Amino acid sequence: MDYILMNKNTPLCRLAIDMENYVISDILEVYNSKAFPVGVDFIAGKPQKKSLAKWWAGRAIPGSRIGAASFERRYAVTMASLPFKNYGLSLTDQYWLNPVGAESREWKDINFFHNEFSGALGQAFFDESYISEDRNFFMSPDSTSDGMLPKKWVRDEATGKLYLYKVGSGPFEQEPFNELIASKIFALLDTVKFVDYHVVHDSGRYFSTCENFITDSTELVTAANMRMTQSPLIVNAANEYNYLLKCCEAYNIPNVKASLDVMLAVDYIICNTDRHYGNFGFIRNMDTLQFTGVAPVYDNGTSLWNKDKAADIGHKFEARAFAYNQDDAVKLITHFELLDLTKLKNIDEIIVDVLSKNENLPMQRVYDVAAAVKKQVAKLQKIKDSSVK
Repeated sequence: MDYILMNKNTPLCRLAIDMENYVISDILEVYNSKAFPVGVDFIAGKPQKKSLAKWWAGRAIPGSRIGAASFERRYAVTMASLPFKNYGLSLTDQYWLNPVGAESREWKDINFFHNEFSGALGQAFFDESYISEDRNFFMSPDSTSDGMLPKKWVRDEATGKLYLYKVGSGPFEQEPFNELIASKIFALLDTVKFVDYHVVHDSGRYFSTCENFITDSTELVTAANMRMTQSPLIVNAANEYNYLLKCCEAYNIPNVKASLDVMLAVDYIICNTDRHYGNFGFIRNMDTLQFTGVAPVYDNGTSLWNKDKAADIGHKFEARAFAYNQDDAVKLITHFELLDLTKLKNIDEIIVDVLSKNENLPMQRVYDVAAAVKKQVAKLQKIKDSSVK
């Protein structure tokens, strides 16, 4: 079956799709090479099928999503098939698949920024006994949402604003509270843009919720895609960090180093173990195809030792994107002038106040996490002091 890959109203290329395996089988014709997803490989002005297919595969819900196996059994689908049931539409960009022929559609009639969508698909990941009879079940931005944790998009009926709801995991369901704590830390430092998270309790579960920071005229380009734009030289943490900066410089993205430094500093404070290249990124304007800046810092939930044993709290400091531990990652920071850590003097009290509202958490664990973060701030202050001598 043939589709036109679109970027909003702009046709990019005609694709042949293998509908048995739900993969791109061929690129038949190219119409516009400038508005392609960032990171898709081009040779002699032509997009490479393997590269485009890899980008498309990343559009599907990952198989590691909690509840994915149960969902596939209940609805007799695969995760790879879901983007073909909602035209590949998302709420983090404007790419979509337009069927060739009589079923051809227009962006204005089907995009999720302005049109209704089903909330049933996202709900089906939260409740493994849930069976929906919604005839528009698959017409949902939840079909193209990334990440391991179940999540759903919700439109506020009063304001029309779009919000992402993400549930916690494990016995503590701590991630939503970690997001709130990270938001409070970024707000106190007041130096970079960040996603403002809140915690809601619904149907016996805790959720983090935040407003969508992407509009119908912007797209999120993850660092993972940005890293595909240059020939990499990756030897160690510093080289990998500088390589990403080099990629961003090629697109004239402003304030990258400063923004990433503050993100790394907060990751150090809360011991974020999941700052991979897919959960930070950059904003591109789809009308001009120019980058406007670094995306607000988001996805801070896998932190504060939420998956660790009590004995490891304050003693385990794993990292992911640029180094395997926080002590190496923090060495990459140079913009210490953006870190007034005296503003975090009461961080332990803030953490106790937030985490104590999680009925799944033992209070001793709450106090241990608060004390550990207080020590991280003190350690970071020493690193800052030594850097300016």
